[in-house]
Amino acid sequence: NKYKIYDILNNKPLLISTDNRSSAIAVRANTLYPGGSLGLNLTGSGMTVGIWDGGWALVNHQEFLNGTVTRITTPDNPAVIPTADFHASHVVGTVGASGINTNAKGMAYQSNLLSYNWTNDNTEVISEVSNNALLLSNHSYGIPIYSDNGTQNAPDWMMGCYNTDAQEWDQIAFNAPYYLQVTSANNAGSDSYSNGLGAGLDKLTGEKNSKNNLVVANANPTVHPITGVIQNLVINPSSSQGPSDDGRIKPDITADGTNVFSTSNENTTAYATATGTSMASPSVAGTLLLVQQHYNNLKSNFMKSATLKGLVCHTALDDSNLAGPDPIFGWGLLDAREAANLITNSNNATPTAIISENNLTLNQTYTFNVMVSNPQLLKATICWTDPAGSSKNGQLNATSPALKHDLDLRIIKDTEINFPWKLQLSNLTAPAIKGDNLVDNVEKVEVENALGSYTIQVKHKGFLVGGSQNYSLIISGFDQTLDSGNFDLKNVSVFPNPTNDILNINSVNDSIISYDIYDLQGRKVGTNKIS
Repeated sequence: NKYKIYDILNNKPLLISTDNRSSAIAVRANTLYPGGSLGLNLTGSGMTVGIWDGGWALVNHQEFLNGTVTRITTPDNPAVIPTADFHASHVVGTVGASGINTNAKGMAYQSNLLSYNWTNDNTEVISEVSNNALLLSNHSYGIPIYSDNGTQNAPDWMMGCYNTDAQEWDQIAFNAPYYLQVTSANNAGSDSYSNGLGAGLDKLTGEKNSKNNLVVANANPTVHPITGVIQNLVINPSSSQGPSDDGRIKPDITADGTNVFSTSNENTTAYATATGTSMASPSVAGTLLLVQQHYNNLKSNFMKSATLKGLVCHTALDDSNLAGPDPIFGWGLLDAREAANLITNSNNATPTAIISENNLTLNQTYTFNVMVSNPQLLKATICWTDPAGSSKNGQLNATSPALKHDLDLRIIKDTEINFPWKLQLSNLTAPAIKGDNLVDNVEKVEVENALGSYTIQVKHKGFLVGGSQNYSLIISGFDQTLDSGNFDLKNVSVFPNPTNDILNINSVNDSIISYDIYDLQGRKVGTNKIS
């Protein structure tokens, strides 16, 4: 591993390190490629991703050349060919190697690649976002619990703590609503230390405890080489476990993480195999670049980072060990095929999925009605870029929520109210439960065997800084929508909605000359003119 002195705590150096001791590989990104099963022909061409690492990639490796011109730029190193680092070369290859050696083909294999070293990563990310509209970056490094000599590097309070690092990255995300940081969870899965939240848990340090980024764990799934079916999904034991100290679901997502074959730095045709969350994270970053590309192809704009993160969590493949999210896999294994399909389905003339970017104002309740005609899994997810919380530096296992804005998602049918998933901070080894989630800025509600008319409801508790909060809503598992969300014509009110008998319409808008009434099955049952 490569190490760097990052800070001084109690007269001891605190180190950051690259994360390459365990594993990662592919996440159904192949279904998005030319010739893939979805017919989308996505390659990352014209798209740019940033990779911050312990050094620079080998810019003239054959996998990064278009003819004689490299797709890699190194903005923080003016050398034509900077001294190349193995870890950076391997990670950048996982994101975007062109596939001259087919076994080393990167996720977004025609993308433009920014290779930075890890010095000044915060300010460099801000610059790239501000000047070049950077959408995604990968960071395969962090603060390890132990150094290679066996001494404890991070103090007990740092694991799971929402500290200054987490706070700073949340502030960057809040100021840049389209930018998403993808980062490795680290490789302390087999480490133990005193004063954790529970045995084998609470291993995340620094920005791994941020609210607004995407933290990647490292799985070792068995994938059928022909069909791509996941035959066995297990975690790599070295992958660092969550949750954050306040019980937030961290890591967020998992990617295939063992024995990744990618580019190396020995020479321009060199390759190597490596393992770790360092290899899982770039496979996610590269794949999400393709997902953004697909969305832009259909909608002519990009998703906000909260939308992309919500989509990833909404469509993840849950592991079979525990139902719902957990502090090992997060929401499950990244599933690019399902994410791309949901985008496609949301864009159909008769949509069977919803991707919506909304704004919730103070004391507002948002509702959206859907109909499920055939029993199926109805799912809704909200995600929002939360304002930075208060740093808890030095506080051991601080359980007070880092969340600033507490939005609430429910799926309602008559008197039935379905709540989102949440972890049990009092019993983290038990399965997640459903209830009022007070800590996560991703909330996901699932209704098994749903049938009939349902209302998706979003509201909030407490105060909203600035009087509102942007959020993203993803819905799937329905046949038709029954309305277009909130009725927002000025000076018009319609209540109650839905109703069984009396419908009140109050209008001082002279331009409205008629209205139609629909029942909960979407059938028009009346038309009336206004005199």
